[in-house]
Amino acid sequence: MMTVKPPNILVYCCKKTSAFETISKVLMSCVGQGRYTFYQLDESEPWQRHCALVVIASHPLDVSHRAVCQIKQYRRDGGKILSMGGYFSMLLPLDCYGEPPGPCLDDLCSTPSQLELGQGMAKSLLMIPSKAFHDKGILAKALMELGIDGKSDNCVQLQPLNVFSRNSSILDQYFNSLKLACSVDKNGELIYPLGEGHPDSDVRILRGKCSESRFYDDHKDIDFPEVFVHSKAVTSTQDLLWSNSVLRQDVSSMAILADIQIIGKGRGKNQWISPNGSMSLSFYFTLQRNTLLTKKLPFVQYIIALATIKAINNAFATIPALKIKWPNDIYTINGEKIGGVLVNCSTNGTLTQLCVGIGLNVNNDEPTISLAKLTGETIPVPKLASKVCHAFIEEVDLFNELGYEQFVESFCQNWLHQDKKVKISLGNVNCDAIIKSIDSDGYLSVMNLTTQKSVSVQPDGNSFDMMENLIAVKSS
Repeated sequence: MMTVKPPNILVYCCKKTSAFETISKVLMSCVGQGRYTFYQLDESEPWQRHCALVVIASHPLDVSHRAVCQIKQYRRDGGKILSMGGYFSMLLPLDCYGEPPGPCLDDLCSTPSQLELGQGMAKSLLMIPSKAFHDKGILAKALMELGIDGKSDNCVQLQPLNVFSRNSSILDQYFNSLKLACSVDKNGELIYPLGEGHPDSDVRILRGKCSESRFYDDHKDIDFPEVFVHSKAVTSTQDLLWSNSVLRQDVSSMAILADIQIIGKGRGKNQWISPNGSMSLSFYFTLQRNTLLTKKLPFVQYIIALATIKAINNAFATIPALKIKWPNDIYTINGEKIGGVLVNCSTNGTLTQLCVGIGLNVNNDEPTISLAKLTGETIPVPKLASKVCHAFIEEVDLFNELGYEQFVESFCQNWLHQDKKVKISLGNVNCDAIIKSIDSDGYLSVMNLTTQKSVSVQPDGNSFDMMENLIAVKSS
């Protein structure tokens, strides 16, 4: 069971995207950059166990019946709620909790800079008037009362990309190619235009000394990746590497490591918090199309997840066991998320291009648990990133050599789910099932307890828990 609430703040605003964007920006200004992730509450998703706070930004009469029922249950389970305007008595009737009704607007905010909590009002259920929402002092105080740290961080700016390689000729060729896509400033430094949609449109690219990277310390005899890039702050390592083919031209393998990600990426549209001290790593490489893995690309996410926990377990003998939450999250054995992986791929001719991203809480105190907390020591992030890269390459080689069956056996020894009961959807019928393995196509394989037959299932695409709302894709 989770011992720490995920740092998600959900906003209910009747599916009004523009309202959500405005509200989330105001909330972020109070809690600081990189401390919480913000999602628009969608009552079709299993959100109740996956948030630290729900913000109701809609009049109670506009809230759907389904959402009202979900919010009531969330409240019963100890969830925290902040309402903007309206009355709790309309949304959460007295007979549900035996609590006093929410204070009226005049009682709640007597002046624009003062927040008054109603007599006997529980600190897990607060309301502020809509007119006071843009008052940062009032909002920050309300968030603090709800246990949401209102500490603000300074805005993080993009930092230069420092490029390293053990092979100087590769680095020479790399910078010669980059010059065609970059401008040169008065100091002779390359300026690469990231384009629209980035906090800053340009980033400097600098040539670094290999001895300063620490990435190659433990792997002096292995030339993977050919080029290694480090930055103190980027938008997203995955976006930077995958969306900018110019940065990876003329190299067969490349890795980018950042101290901070401004816009960290998770599965689908999910966000990933990447504070200083965490590991934000993406690496690019190519595969020939005649290999087994190119025929079973869904297994790439499984391979990197397994390689990551193997690299960590091999590096720290005393660390408590880490486990995989299907398909690509890394958890402590106590159910606390410590990392996750992300994969992009494309096929061009005889080559398959892959970009693998890993986010891992290493030395950071927030938002949940970290390797440093588990081991009691500060961990050099570049050296750990190097170990993960090489563990991945070793797992890829084993997969191609020994086949997927042996890999699946090892994978299932390191996940959280063996023989766990889940609900699956077979058409319009929900059934109980037991998790057994992964099938040859990479789907989750479960045993239907009603028919005693094997069923392959996939997630429904919700943002919060891949193990909920599983949908059958084939049976045997």
